[in-house]
This record gives sequence, structure tokens and C-alpha cells, in this order.
Amino acid sequence: MKSKNVAIVVAVIVIVVVVAAVALMMGGGPTGPAAGVPTELKVGVILPGTVTDYGWDYAPLVALNKLETMDLPIRITSHKFVELVEPGDAEGAARDLVSVGYNWIWAWGFQYREAILAVASGTSQGVYFLINEGKAADAISGKVDVIDEFPHKTAYLLGIIGGSMSRTKKVGVISGMETLHIVLGEAGFKAGAQAYDSSITFDHIYVGGWADPEGGRVAAESLMAKGVDVIYCQGDGTSLGVIQAVKAARDAGKEVFYIGYPVDQSVLAPGYVLTSNVYDYSDILFSMINDIYTGNYGKGKYSIELGKGMEMAPFYNFDTEIPQRAKDMVAKAREDILSGKLTVPTTL
Repeated sequence: MKSKNVAIVVAVIVIVVVVAAVALMMGGGPTGPAAGVPTELKVGVILPGTVTDYGWDYAPLVALNKLETMDLPIRITSHKFVELVEPGDAEGAARDLVSVGYNWIWAWGFQYREAILAVASGTSQGVYFLINEGKAADAISGKVDVIDEFPHKTAYLLGIIGGSMSRTKKVGVISGMETLHIVLGEAGFKAGAQAYDSSITFDHIYVGGWADPEGGRVAAESLMAKGVDVIYCQGDGTSLGVIQAVKAARDAGKEVFYIGYPVDQSVLAPGYVLTSNVYDYSDILFSMINDIYTGNYGKGKYSIELGKGMEMAPFYNFDTEIPQRAKDMVAKAREDILSGKLTVPTTL
């Protein structure tokens, strides 16, 4: 009887060990902190614009709000936005944040790359840096990580929808400035629109700044005067003027449409925004916090793109107006892009 009880106990122990091992292999989460990991994270965000632009600079606030609802291995106890930072001032801004205790610095744009790498090289263990729009080669193990950006795939889907809604067969893009990622978005949008209807023509304008609502308004009015009736805007604060112009045109009885970026911009003008290219960084940032916790930060493995934090926003009140053919094309294109069957152009 005694040997039987011992056998039962041994069997139970074996089962417990096996279950624990399986759970670990299935990615049940970090098991414990690496050496030197901070007990809290204080996030300092360096922005080229203002966090209230409901565009590029608003996206990190959206992500932070979502992170607050997640079960994080390291708590985020505070955050601070440093706004309207020119590239030449970014190094000083980063050093100032580190000097007052911020230990996870988000540089929200590729233009801050050199400044962040300069600061990171001289900081102690336990201070981490993130370069948004960075490249894998910039990652430094235990110190600097990056998020690369590939908007053309989602922009392709937006283009299909935009092309399907154009009555004049003229679509356009208004962007703050010409950058690699902006051109990717333009290329994807153009390709998607022309995939829906090969006779559609494309136009685009670079306003020359990310926080120029008046410039955005003038650019939108210029495109609409040419007959463009679908405008995709990659303009951040400049977008506010584009939305204003499209809203005024629709209120005057013109059938024109606005597509937003990189958050769901329907909040700015409910009933006037056809859809948006939405960047949700929360899951990527959650994974980075796990990397910090486990000592695996700085591997350069993250990107935001279709299916990985980037999606098309709902159509809201325009849903019934969008042709079913366009919706079917979007579903098929998304599947083909993610499987690698469809390659979206990256140049105009």
C-alpha cells in the first residue's frame, strides 16, 4: 500500500512538471526578470509635432492608453511628451529626459536616429531607447530597439476603397513632406486605386510641413479644383486643414471624400471621414516591454505594417455606399498580401 502511494505521488509530480514545461514552450509569458531590469518604466516621448494633432504625434498617446489596460511585466508609472522637437535639438531633449529619471525614450521619427544613437552610447544599464521608423541595423542589444514602417500594404487597400468611391476617376494624396515612408503610402494608394479601375489618375502634393493646417487647406482646395474627389492625407497637424476643406466642400453639396492617417480620424469630423490607415503600436510596445523584462531588448525585429498593428478603419456611415466589389477586392487583396501572393509597389 505504501509503495502504491509513493507511485501516485511520483506520477502527480511528473504530470505537474510536464504541464509546466508545455506551458513554458507555448509562450506562457516571461518567467522572471533578467538582471538589472528596472522595476518601473517612465516613458519620455520626443515628438516632431504636438500630441493633439490627431495624427502621427497622437498615435503614441493612443498606445500608452491601451498599455495602461494590459497586464505588463513592468509597470509604466509616468510619461512625458516633448513636443515640436527639431532634429538638431533631439539629443538635448533625450539627455534632459534621462537626467530626470525617464528610462524608456521613444524617438517618434527617423529624423531623431543620430541623436538617439549618440545619447544611448553613453547611458547606463537600465535606460532604453526606441527609434520609430528605425532600421534593424540601428538596434543595439540591451539598449536601442526600432520599429520599421511599411504603410504601402494597407494604403493599397485604402486605394481600392478610394478608387471605388471616385466619380471623377481622379484621386490624390496630400502629405506633409516627402520621406521614404510617405512615398510608400502614396505608391500603395495609387496602385490600389488603379487596381480597382485602371483609368483612374493620381495626383499628389507635399505641403512642406507637418503642422500647417492652412497649407493643408490650400492643397486640398487645389486638388479638388482639378477634379480630385478622393484625398488620402498623410499630414499630421496639416491634416486638420485638409479635413476642413473636404468638410466645407461636402457641406456645399460636393461629393468628395477624405481618408485619414495614422489614427482613426473620424473622431475629428464624424460623418466626413471615409476611412483611415490606423497605426496601433500597443501590441508591439507590449512585446518590447516583455523584451526588456527578459533581457532581450534591442534585436531589431519589429515593424508596423498590415496585419501587424496597421489596419484600415471602419467605413462608418459610408459603409452602405461602398460597392461590394470593392469590399471583396479588399478582402482578397489583404489575404494575398499577407500570404505573399500579392506584392504592392513601393515607388510611384
